[in-house]
Amino acid sequence: MIASSPTNTSILEDVWFVYSSASKHMTSHQEWFPDLREPEQPSYVEIGDDTIQHVGNVPFGKDGEQTYIKNGLHVPTIAKNLVSIAKIVEQGMQFRFNDRGYFNEKGG
Repeated sequence: MIASSPTNTSILEDVWFVYSSASKHMTSHQEWFPDLREPEQPSYVEIGDDTIQHVGNVPFGKDGEQTYIKNGLHVPTIAKNLVSIAKIVEQGMQFRFNDRGYFNEKGG
């Protein structure tokens, strides 16, 4: 499944892939993070030699509604932008899927 990116472009590099097996949110786009901090300890993503360089909150939304995914990982060499469903749910949000894709909303 594909979700829109903070820049709302249709370029494949700028979309988020909703990935149920992802344990964290990940992107190579450092410019998407309004705030960044270094990880507390050196860490790697188990996809090749992908070093986590930063952690931060990333704007995430669709159709003008924006929220932040918390503790996203900046992994410069990762090829796709991944959203962890488990981490979204931990944030109190929900994903709903239909024939046109997905939408997210605050849980309640």
